Amino acid sequence: MSDTKKADTQRLMQLIVKSSKVTSLAMQSMKSALAGDISSARGILDEAKAKGVEAHNVQTEMIQQEIRGEGVSTTLLSVHAQDHFMNSHLLLELADVFLHQIEEVE
Repeated sequence: MSDTKKADTQRLMQLIVKSSKVTSLAMQSMKSALAGDISSARGILDEAKAKGVEAHNVQTEMIQQEIRGEGVSTTLLSVHAQDHFMNSHLLLELADVFLHQIEEVE
């Protein structure tokens, strides 16, 4: 495997791992909110948002690479990485709305 291919694979794996962490934290945040611990839920959601920024930065780096003509080829791994990122981003937004709804009820 070429050095470029290795670097691309590492970046894709970073996107998967960071996005998976966002998903996990967002779910944990909603579970804390359901258990009545809104303060903890907010803290966990803030951590998820910070991890989301890290994942977004990896994705942005890859998009910029593609614009320069050095893009990652479309592979099952790249599609999988983008799927993880998109799902984590959506869940993060939904978790935020969910917490707002619970806070309004209380």
